[in-house]
Amino acid sequence: MNTFVILFRRQSPPLPDAERQRLNAETAAWAKTLNDAGHKLEPRILSAEHAFRGPDSASIQQNSWAISALLFLEAADLNQAAQISDSHPGLRYGFNVEVRPWSKPPSAAR
Repeated sequence: MNTFVILFRRQSPPLPDAERQRLNAETAAWAKTLNDAGHKLEPRILSAEHAFRGPDSASIQQNSWAISALLFLEAADLNQAAQISDSHPGLRYGFNVEVRPWSKPPSAAR
């Protein structure tokens, strides 16, 4: 198994409380199924508070959807990780996802 990260993005406005509660319940059931199947999910929710730095930071802030959460998971390959992301309940609530392989920096891998 390899490690991947799913990045979740959603434009404003925030979900209403009732929808947020439904999403949380659906996501908990989804995660239990995948954890039981051995995918070892590790979610991280990001705060709305943020700071941009760098020469293109103003452009990035205006032209991109903020990342709201990260989900680390184990899968056989990128195709399987992408298929897993296709079933995430957040897609029905306006979230977009990006799936990427995850690895340690070369110096830490030694």
